[in-house]
Amino acid sequence: MRKSLPVFVALALATLLPVYAQSVEVIVHPDNSVASVSKDELSKIFLKRLRTWSDRTPAIPVDQVPDSPARREFTRFVHRRRVVNVEVYWKRMIFSGRAVPPKEVADDEAVLQFVRNTPGAVGYVSSSVRLEGVLRLKVTE
Repeated sequence: MRKSLPVFVALALATLLPVYAQSVEVIVHPDNSVASVSKDELSKIFLKRLRTWSDRTPAIPVDQVPDSPARREFTRFVHRRRVVNVEVYWKRMIFSGRAVPPKEVADDEAVLQFVRNTPGAVGYVSSSVRLEGVLRLKVTE
């Protein structure tokens, strides 16, 4: 039993590493003057509880589709929840007539295109994506 424990632990860690190795980059329109934002502020922007950047420019979030790996990672990192929990939040907001969710696009390339072409836009892409025509937004605790 003692000799198999390190092997079990190594296999368990190897299985978990890809989940934690994947990350996302938060991106904004190139004219955005905000260089960094807290996780809390970013969460509020994506939940439409905060509608402007600190310089009073309208904040326009764009989400990826719910089954996107980037969306799962972003949701866990920023909202500290699962995608299904955020979807329930939006169903309540829609039903009560208080707000509609951010635009959803299919993939990283669609996010890049939307953010490039929309002043005030903010989105996220997989960290492996080459960022052209957008700015990386620093996200702080």
